[in-house]
Amino acid sequence: MVDSKKIEDWFNMAKKDFNGAKILYEHGGDYYLICFHCQQTIEKYLKGYLISKTGVINEGHSLVKLCKEAQKYNENFKNFLKDCALVNSYYIETRYPAEEPLYVEEEEVLECMRITEEIMNFIDKLVQEKN
Repeated sequence: MVDSKKIEDWFNMAKKDFNGAKILYEHGGDYYLICFHCQQTIEKYLKGYLISKTGVINEGHSLVKLCKEAQKYNENFKNFLKDCALVNSYYIETRYPAEEPLYVEEEEVLECMRITEEIMNFIDKLVQEKN
């Protein structure tokens, strides 16, 4: 049996990341960091969902890979593959100095935040239905 506290711990950490993204946005924070926190939120949510199905923590940071793995348990994750690819693009680019820095506009930030909330809500419903 999968430890529900362990799953909840992943979701709680993800919610902290998303709250951080929202606070940064509300206070004119760096757009790169906001998108990075969105990526982290989705990563932790997908990992929490996969733990609920397998009892195992999936390694890696690729949202696309994690989403494809989640799709094995619910085919509707296919609807999030493109969104995951978009948000995933902010993972590496925002963590290290780049020769050609990524330029992020406000509309991209808002899209990342929308996607993040949508995926969180979807997974929350799946996990609640299970209980």
